[in-house]
Amino acid sequence: MPELHRKIPKKIGVLLSSETPWDIVFAFHQIELHGFLRMAIALKPEKQVGQGQPQAEMLYRSLSGLEPVDVAEVKTGSLEALILAAGESDFNDLSDFEQKGEAFGIDHGLRAFIRAIYRRGLPMGAFGYAVPLLVKGIQGIARTGPVVTVGNNPKLQAGIIAAGAQAITTRPTEVVIDQTNKLATSGGQLSSNRLVEVAADCENMLSAIIELIKG
Repeated sequence: MPELHRKIPKKIGVLLSSETPWDIVFAFHQIELHGFLRMAIALKPEKQVGQGQPQAEMLYRSLSGLEPVDVAEVKTGSLEALILAAGESDFNDLSDFEQKGEAFGIDHGLRAFIRAIYRRGLPMGAFGYAVPLLVKGIQGIARTGPVVTVGNNPKLQAGIIAAGAQAITTRPTEVVIDQTNKLATSGGQLSSNRLVEVAADCENMLSAIIELIKG
C-alpha cells in the first residue's frame, strides 16, 4: 500500500510588537485553535527610535520559548497568511509619518515583505497602527482601493485616505474584510484595552483570515 502522507499544517505569521502584546497573544491563541502553526516575525527597522522590536522578541521568547524569525529569512511560500501588529512607537520606527504626515513612507524591508505576500495572493490582517503600514505597503499594486479600519482614529484615518484607501469607522471587536485585496483589519488594542474586547477582536480577526484563506 502507498504510504499515507499527512498534510503538514501551514503557518500564519505575526509581525511582532511589544506595545500590543494582547493582540499578539490572543492572535497566537486563535491561530492554534484553528489548527495552524504560528510564526513570530521580527523586523529590525532601518531607523530605531524606540526599542519596540527587541522588546517584542524578548516577550515572545518568554511566552513561547521559541525563537522569532527575521523577516529577511521568512519564506513566503511557507505561510498561509500574515498578520501585522504595531503600537505607536513601532509605527514611528517603521514610518516617517511624524515628519511627513499624509505623505509618509514606510520601512523598505517591511514594504518589500508586504508586497511579496500580497503578490502571492495571501491574506493579510492588521491591527491598529499596523493598518496604515499595510495600506502603504500595497500602494501602487493593490487591485482596488483598499477598504480598511483603524477603529476610530482621525489622524491615522487621514493617512490611510491619502494613501488611496477607504477608512471605515468601527467599534471595538469589529473587523473589516476587503475580499478583493484579501485584507482583514481592526482597531485591536488601539480601539480598546479591555481584555475581553481584545480577545473577541482577535477571534473575529482569525475568523476573517480563515474566510479569506478559503476564498
